[in-house]
Amino acid sequence: MDQEQQKQVNEAAEKFAEAIKESYQALADRSVSAQELNAQLTQDFFNGVINNLRGQAESNRALAEDLIEQQRKQQEASQALTQESLNAYTDFLNSMFSFAQRSTQPAGDPREEAWEESEHPRDFEGRFT
Repeated sequence: MDQEQQKQVNEAAEKFAEAIKESYQALADRSVSAQELNAQLTQDFFNGVINNLRGQAESNRALAEDLIEQQRKQQEASQALTQESLNAYTDFLNSMFSFAQRSTQPAGDPREEAWEESEHPRDFEGRFT
């Protein structure tokens, strides 16, 4: 082999080595790019899951607050109903005892009875309150 052929072989070897180097560099760049893309996709996935869980937790908290408020209103309504029932029953008993007591008392001064009824109501046992 003469020098010219040797020079051509060396140039071809250099070009081949350069092509292999560029090929490996492109492969390495693509691998890094793929890893970065996978990392970004993984991060986006987990961020989406975390945001979804936060949204569900917030919805559950709001629902729990609504249920607590409804329970409070129901309890207040139940207490009011119980109080009104008790008041009505007490008024009924007072009127019964008052009627029974008036029917057993001898007739007195009508002005005195009017004063007693208007300014001094009786309790359920007929006593002045």
